[in-house]
Amino acid sequence: MAGDINRVTLVGRLTRDPELRHLPSGSPVLEFGLAVNGRQQDSGGNWVDKPNFFDVKVYGNQAEFLSQYLQKGRRVGIDGRLDWRSWEAQDGGKRSKVDVVAQTVQFLDSRQDGEGGGSGGSNYIPADAQPAPAGDFPSSPTDDDIPF
Repeated sequence: MAGDINRVTLVGRLTRDPELRHLPSGSPVLEFGLAVNGRQQDSGGNWVDKPNFFDVKVYGNQAEFLSQYLQKGRRVGIDGRLDWRSWEAQDGGKRSKVDVVAQTVQFLDSRQDGEGGGSGGSNYIPADAQPAPAGDFPSSPTDDDIPF
């Protein structure tokens, strides 16, 4: 029998500015909210937007890198897994929650488009991403530099 699968892919907008924290081990963790709109029919048969809200966590070097670029309103694509946790609340009741642990994050708008909307670029950020030092890449090619 094949193993179980725990995978989730979401596209939405940040509902709040991300918070960068560090675990007791010193490992960085970035947390933010993500709103993903769906559509459903109401009792009158009209189609209405139905937002779904998710709490997202990113760990490691990617967390520090993304903390510099993500902000409320930015549109991103997330690929990751679900993580269930439970705890006992101060009132003695049991609580549980499911978070999304992002393994990759892709920017789907430019930094200036974060609050509104916009057509996106394709900025794929893998889980082990580290920012490249400035000056490591040549300037963008012009039409004359492209061989076709």
